[in-house]
Amino acid sequence: MLFKKNILSAAGVVVAAVLFQAPHASADALKSSFDFRIVEQDADGNEVLSERDSVAPGETIQYIITHKNTTEDNLSGLVVSGPIPEGVTFVMDRHESSLPATFEIEAELDQDKPGLEWSTLPAMRKVVDADGSERLEPVPAEAIEAVRWVLDSPLPGGGASENSYRVIVN
Repeated sequence: MLFKKNILSAAGVVVAAVLFQAPHASADALKSSFDFRIVEQDADGNEVLSERDSVAPGETIQYIITHKNTTEDNLSGLVVSGPIPEGVTFVMDRHESSLPATFEIEAELDQDKPGLEWSTLPAMRKVVDADGSERLEPVPAEAIEAVRWVLDSPLPGGGASENSYRVIVN
């Protein structure tokens, strides 16, 4: 079974929340792009990122989010996030940021408090067993619904940020 662009581009909803602390910053001060590549291996076994319009179960997709500061001023408070689309599972150890940032995942962490919460890794969730006892367990990759990076410092004027993460098609 092949999946078409809907899974590939489903994470196209990328959020960039910016607290502008520049004197003349505007909504168009940040130019954003979202792209994806399929992770493959070449004949020598080296990893390559390919452009394709479909994927099959078991294949890996790398999502790439780029933000460019189009002003001369620093932009503070940048938070970059991307969803984990339905039909894929987050790859825990394959997320990167070109700038120092705090990485977080979004998942249900407490059964007693319905709803999603953000957590750094390793993320733990509370589980209530049938006998009513509570325990903590690592959040499984398939329970993660979104990822985000909170940049540690302002995005410099004219600068860019690139963030990437991977998912495996179920």
